[in-house]
Amino acid sequence: MSQPVYRHTFAAMGSTVEIVLVGGSAAEAGEAFALGEWLAAEWERTFSRFRPDSELSHLNRRSGEAVTVSDLLYSAIEMAIRAAAHTGGLFDPTVLPSLTALGYDRTFGEISERGDLPGGLSAAPGVSGIALDPKQRTVRLPAGVQLDLGGLAKGLYADVLAGTLAGWDGGVVSAGGDLRVWGTSPDRDRWSVGIEDPDDPMRDVATVLVTDCGVATSGANRRTWLRGGRPLHHLIDPRTGWPVESRFRSVTSIAPTAVRAEIASLALFVGGPTAAENEAVRSLFALALAVGRDGEIVGYRGAATVGENGYRQPAT
Repeated sequence: MSQPVYRHTFAAMGSTVEIVLVGGSAAEAGEAFALGEWLAAEWERTFSRFRPDSELSHLNRRSGEAVTVSDLLYSAIEMAIRAAAHTGGLFDPTVLPSLTALGYDRTFGEISERGDLPGGLSAAPGVSGIALDPKQRTVRLPAGVQLDLGGLAKGLYADVLAGTLAGWDGGVVSAGGDLRVWGTSPDRDRWSVGIEDPDDPMRDVATVLVTDCGVATSGANRRTWLRGGRPLHHLIDPRTGWPVESRFRSVTSIAPTAVRAEIASLALFVGGPTAAENEAVRSLFALALAVGRDGEIVGYRGAATVGENGYRQPAT
């Protein structure tokens, strides 16, 4: 017999947030959904690079100075620095100047496709010059360095909210496609998560069967725009400053947390098959599925351990 299931969807953080809860009562679910919306508002006040009054925007404007920040922002920047080191710079939060120069300087729905391609884009400066003081809880960005924590922040939101709601029999928190799942689905089985066809968002090319883990996808098919007649996307190669020319159309990673899944999927998308052989990157995820340019799906086994998981492809 299936259990009661409650769903709530709302717009936040420049994307769609969805919360699914199994068990409990409608009143308890309402309280959980209200918490999710409150937390998303807190995340926007902290991490939005499009809000001039956000904490991250304040920090970016004061590059070159030591700035006192909240525990939340400090922890996220620590995570980003560790992720950059762990992936050999394939994950790099300092690509914001490239994104801005390419036209992604406002929320995605407001991007203008007019204008010429910028000249002089260069590799991201990297995180090595960022100074953290844990006692004073200050962050000093080198002059001119600015951070974009969007993907990592969404994964962190999913992890934090899922941890708060872990008493439910099962659930899913999805923040712009970064998922944290726990427990069992309404039919008391693993959760089934579809992997979108990069050419047809209404079709899944595979399904991952997961529990107690994070799932994230990196791909160039969602946030795209034109500039100078050239198609661009939001995933920047920190080695060049330009949108990634990946060997893959998309990469989906299963990892112990949504943050680790986000970092792993981006590192694999940027680094390609070589990154999938790197021991440090492999330690982040348990399983990754890459959709190649020819549509072939390639699976990569990582070294992380999560709840029982697997995948299946539809019959052809």
